[in-house]
Amino acid sequence: MSNALASLVALTLLVCGAVASLPVLVTRTIPNSQPPLSEQPLGSPHWIVEAPDDRWFVDGDPISRVDLANRLSQDGDQGLQHFLPSASLSMGQVKRSLQWLRSLSRHPVLLDLPDGGPS
Repeated sequence: MSNALASLVALTLLVCGAVASLPVLVTRTIPNSQPPLSEQPLGSPHWIVEAPDDRWFVDGDPISRVDLANRLSQDGDQGLQHFLPSASLSMGQVKRSLQWLRSLSRHPVLLDLPDGGPS
């Protein structure tokens, strides 16, 4: 009978603890997590490609550096920007170009390296 009594006491304490913690669980606010950057609704994403010899492309169309700068600084709903540098560019040049793009764009510019990055 003592085993049955001990089990009953343990079960009673377990149920009382669960019932006592219920108000805390119900009133606890869950912070709103933001979706990853690539899933945020910022308009349609654009792909900016830099090729050697200072040649630029936006979504496959050639564009001059001056026109690209104007487009980035003036277009309000351009959305997320993906920067895809040519694999033949040096890391220093990629860094400078990425900083330049980010300084002009009002939206995030993400670096997308060809084939997952440098080897």
